[in-house]
Amino acid sequence: MKLNRLYGLITLIIPFFIAAQQNYKLTKLNNFYSFISVEISNNEPLVISENILFTSIKLEFQQPTELPLKIGYKKTDGSQNYLTAHISDHADEGFNGSFSTPLQVFEIPQKEVKLDFGNIKGYVKIHLFYAKPINGSIVSNLNKTTNPCDKPQMISYTEWRAGLPDPKPPKEATEVEHLVVHHSAGSNTDTNYINTVRNIYLLHTQSNGWDDIGYNFLIAPNGLIFKGRDPQGVADEDNILGAHFCGKNQNTMGVCLMGDFMNARPTEKAVFSLKYLLAWKLKKDRINAFGQTNHPKPSGSLLNNLCGHRDGCSTDCPGDSLYAMLPKIKAEASRIADSCGLTLSHLNSIKNKGVTIFPNPSQGFVTLSINNSISNPSMMVYGLAGNLVFHTSFTPNIPFEIPLCPGLYFYKLLENKAPFHQSILKIEQ
Repeated sequence: MKLNRLYGLITLIIPFFIAAQQNYKLTKLNNFYSFISVEISNNEPLVISENILFTSIKLEFQQPTELPLKIGYKKTDGSQNYLTAHISDHADEGFNGSFSTPLQVFEIPQKEVKLDFGNIKGYVKIHLFYAKPINGSIVSNLNKTTNPCDKPQMISYTEWRAGLPDPKPPKEATEVEHLVVHHSAGSNTDTNYINTVRNIYLLHTQSNGWDDIGYNFLIAPNGLIFKGRDPQGVADEDNILGAHFCGKNQNTMGVCLMGDFMNARPTEKAVFSLKYLLAWKLKKDRINAFGQTNHPKPSGSLLNNLCGHRDGCSTDCPGDSLYAMLPKIKAEASRIADSCGLTLSHLNSIKNKGVTIFPNPSQGFVTLSINNSISNPSMMVYGLAGNLVFHTSFTPNIPFEIPLCPGLYFYKLLENKAPFHQSILKIEQ
């Protein structure tokens, strides 16, 4: 009788555990990248336990879902921790129209991970990456520079890429007209920034199949700037064709702030470094931060010269919070570039015109002093978002009113509708 009861109990338990396990096969392509394809058919967690190490994970689905999933992993102290990942078809570059989670980077290498899919069903491809940890002593305070007009100090790709596969040649140079801001859509609590960059590199090169990391530069929350794409002797790294703008990378430079800025704002240090990096590039290539240029050339639509990823692609990037900050970042970067002596190619006559605007800051009335004679002068004032907010003709050396609310503005002066001077104007109460 007892044996019959025991046999009945075993027959009940065995199907339960069989149902709780997902059959999967791991494919190891090399020491840096492996993947698993599996069908999720029940509500039981999937435990991946293999004789390999991995430092990051991305999950790719065949169908959309708004349901989150949980990823269980071990922290540095050995305790179990869970993070919640959301699935999107347009979170950032590299998703290629699939429905994926952002890359999740772990604090330490993992041997086992527990995936709780909840009510999510269907096929999933699990990408596992291993970037061997390296000495983090090089992450010193490199976001400071003695001259704010100089190129910011940066961590070289030869340092952060140590021990990883080399990027593939050849590289292609491009004349930059658009500065595109991204976010990585990753963790906002990560502090091992070299580890994060190394794993992004593996995602882009091993899973996406790109020749190098997609961005020209990456900026960590502590303000550190990482050189991204290796120019391999073709040009400066800021003029190397990237892989960050939905297949329309010509004439662009991509800058990625590390973190998820849909709801959270980037740190002040990261924004500080971003402004000075953008200002350096604006001055170097004489780019008008408030201008627009056709993209792609020659017949593409107008695109802001300094823009967010979402301005040219179907994506949430660089996140709602960071995107809302871009107008102010644009104005500040333009002001810094102007203070460093930016002269734009189509405004080279500025020195000969001898323009002075005063007072600046102003309380609404300004006087424009111009040394040389000007025919039919006019003034166009733009808001931080690049929208025209005021346009008037004026007489040099005669005060006139600019009826705008207090704030920071960008203005152009024109002679017979041709621009000859531009700068920043601040209106105070």
